[in-house]
Amino acid sequence: MKRTRRTVLRDVSLLTAALAGAGTVAADDVPAWDAETVYTSGDRVVHDGSVWEAQWWTRGDEPGSREWGPWERVEDVPEEPTPPEGPTASIAVSETPVAPTESIVFDAADSTGEIDAYEWDFGDGTEAAGDVVEHAYDEAGEYGVELVVTDTDGRTDAATTTVSIEERDADPDDITADTTIVEFYEDYDERYVPELFDIWMPDDASDYGADTDAIRNNVDDGSLEFGSLGTQALPWVQQFDDAGLPRHASSQLLPWLSVLPEETETPTFQGSGRSVAWDQTAGPTAATNDPSTFVQSQWPTDAIGEADEEVAERDAVHNQPQHRDDWDSHFSLPDEILYNHDNQLLDTIANDVHPVTGDPLGGDGFTANAPMDVTAEVHADGWSGHQVLVFENTGPVPYHLDGAVIWWVGPSKYGNTMSAGHYNNEQRPEPGVGHPQRDIIEVVLDDEHMPDRYEGEDVDLSAFAVRLAFHDSPYMFRTAYPGQYWSLEIRTGDNLGGRYQGDDDRQRLVDTMVDTCHVELRRDLDIERNTELVETIELTNRVAN
Repeated sequence: MKRTRRTVLRDVSLLTAALAGAGTVAADDVPAWDAETVYTSGDRVVHDGSVWEAQWWTRGDEPGSREWGPWERVEDVPEEPTPPEGPTASIAVSETPVAPTESIVFDAADSTGEIDAYEWDFGDGTEAAGDVVEHAYDEAGEYGVELVVTDTDGRTDAATTTVSIEERDADPDDITADTTIVEFYEDYDERYVPELFDIWMPDDASDYGADTDAIRNNVDDGSLEFGSLGTQALPWVQQFDDAGLPRHASSQLLPWLSVLPEETETPTFQGSGRSVAWDQTAGPTAATNDPSTFVQSQWPTDAIGEADEEVAERDAVHNQPQHRDDWDSHFSLPDEILYNHDNQLLDTIANDVHPVTGDPLGGDGFTANAPMDVTAEVHADGWSGHQVLVFENTGPVPYHLDGAVIWWVGPSKYGNTMSAGHYNNEQRPEPGVGHPQRDIIEVVLDDEHMPDRYEGEDVDLSAFAVRLAFHDSPYMFRTAYPGQYWSLEIRTGDNLGGRYQGDDDRQRLVDTMVDTCHVELRRDLDIERNTELVETIELTNRVAN
């Protein structure tokens, strides 16, 4: 285009304005070109992706239509930035169908985006919030479940799924003394039930009315009747079936159910024992979050046949590589673990939230994801002591304890002899015997995370966490039956007498152990979620029992 005196003066004027700090007109403020509008010199329009400026009076001349026309292109219109994608909702559901009152796990972990809220509608008039939630339906039927996720910008997305709730094929009342084990569970032999009876049948089974000859003669072909198992097995199996325990689990437990007493056994200990226990104890205290019946719908086999897949499933927790290169379980934890006050475990205990999801644990004191009680004790002899947590299963079904994670606040041992401790299980025929290895961590509390009852005091308290990791262990060691105990003993390094001399100080310590305690049982065979929990609180220090 020919440059005239007029255009030169205009360009100089624009340059002067720019140097003076005046900005260019944003394309958003420039109108689109209109063929019917009259434009005079200096008017700007947007057309065909560019900003144009009129050089003189014009109407009807399309910008860019001719080289020497009245319009001069000033700049391209910037492309609109692509808005970031909103969230995407996704639902994963644990195994269905299930029976009424059995829990289903709904998991939104595969949802994408910077999600700020998860809202669930279960289709039966109830709702929940959180990325992983559980729900049980009261009645059989098909239920539509909706998940709505909201990101940090307020954008939402929804996903739906359908779950089936079905009545049980067999009423527990139909299990009678004449019911055979093959009628009860057709694949009993794939669960090594004959081998389990052969290896683990208790010597005192006849004391409970068991016909040991009938067991030996009839277990292999499945014709063994419940009536031959004595007085104990049948009512236990009926109770478990009524509560929703899968029959593959009940069938594997039959050798021990035949001698499982109705009354709770007295706890036994491998450490100092109650003969040197403090008078002060806390509990038994029920889980304050009031957990619903906890049914693990998948149990591994005992892998007696040593098939690779079965062994891998049975020992999945134990076989995880949780060792640190610089970790010596018989000496001290490295300082970077012991004094890592950024460890999520501290905020978890201080704020009563789940370390993985951040969701409130829902109670005021001891919490668990399954019905149980806890009692805290200290056993101290002349030179050493143990902090002790005793748990009782108060639910209607047994719990598979492999992979269970327990955390609490107790007396500091400063990482010394972390392997010194015991797991105890009251299951017959050998109460007090346990054989798990353990993943364990201690973090010494700083002032910020000190329990309120110790605020401003100089005390030696630490956060502890333990995960049970069994291997080569029969079910009687891995299982916590209804009304029976299991416990942890952790050596304290001293007898605590110098640190806690008065009755009030001792009572306050055991109260703290209970109030800060949480138990997270592993659901089904979900090793991934269990692993995420372990990694979040850096529970990577394996010790032998």
